[in-house]
Amino acid sequence: MAIARDFRQSKLDAKDKAMLEYAEKITVSPSEVGQSDVQGLKRAGWSEAEILDIATLTAYRNFITRIADALGVQLSADLAQLRKDYLDTLMVGKKLL
Repeated sequence: MAIARDFRQSKLDAKDKAMLEYAEKITVSPSEVGQSDVQGLKRAGWSEAEILDIATLTAYRNFITRIADALGVQLSADLAQLRKDYLDTLMVGKKLL
């Protein structure tokens, strides 16, 4: 779960860190994403097809989260049995019912 807490300090290789930085930028500041970000992924070793997958999956996850937030969906208490470090990564901004 160290990756979920701070992927920059993890033991991931530079290629995977580049991917996570791109996904984070899509999530946090999507209007700032541009061709330079895509070129950075290519330099890190990602193919165009893989970059499309990264962008699509990140956007989809963000879409699902925003729909859940817009509808007031809360995570149920049965999730409390999960490991705390895993649960913390799921619960960003949420409370258990």
